[in-house]
Amino acid sequence: MAPDLWLYFLAVLAVILLPGMDMAFVMASSLGAGRGGAVSSVLGIATGGAIHVIVGATGMAALMVLFPQLFRVMLVIGTLYLLWVGWGIYRSADSAAPAQTDVAPLSASTIYRQAVTTCLLNPKAYAFTLALFPAFVRADTRSLLAQTLALCLITVGTQIAVYGTVATLALRSRAFLQARQRVMARAMGSMLMVCALLTATQAWAAS
Repeated sequence: MAPDLWLYFLAVLAVILLPGMDMAFVMASSLGAGRGGAVSSVLGIATGGAIHVIVGATGMAALMVLFPQLFRVMLVIGTLYLLWVGWGIYRSADSAAPAQTDVAPLSASTIYRQAVTTCLLNPKAYAFTLALFPAFVRADTRSLLAQTLALCLITVGTQIAVYGTVATLALRSRAFLQARQRVMARAMGSMLMVCALLTATQAWAAS
């Protein structure tokens, strides 16, 4: 891998390792829906990451930073969506029976769609690509398609590795928490909602 791509990998890894909405969603889905939820959420976040790379490489991310109003509109929409998802998980505690095995029995396709939407509605990701891509996407060297593909593979691979590890750790603790479904649902729902509000507050202040 070229030296500049190694630098891109390290930058992406540092950002993905920071706790945020994507990580909270993966944890909640893994604990709530088991292995199917874990796989679907990780793949959904990775799909969203790939779309972010494509958007960033084509320059569309500039709109999110050049027009603060658009940035804030996306911020509000993304926050409201995550609050809605978190509230749904929280409310599932009221209907969880002791004999159930899942806190939020959502289908794999539903969790996948929610994960993609969660990732795409994070406006900070667009700002990140705008700040980072000028250093790695160059018109005078490799083709734009080749560069975009390389950055996409690095981003998706890093997301799958990090969030896959998070999902695995969550699954290992799931057996212990299955007997405490109401507590788990309320904790995961609350975590997702708090994370959404904190991220939105920080991003709004920065904009």
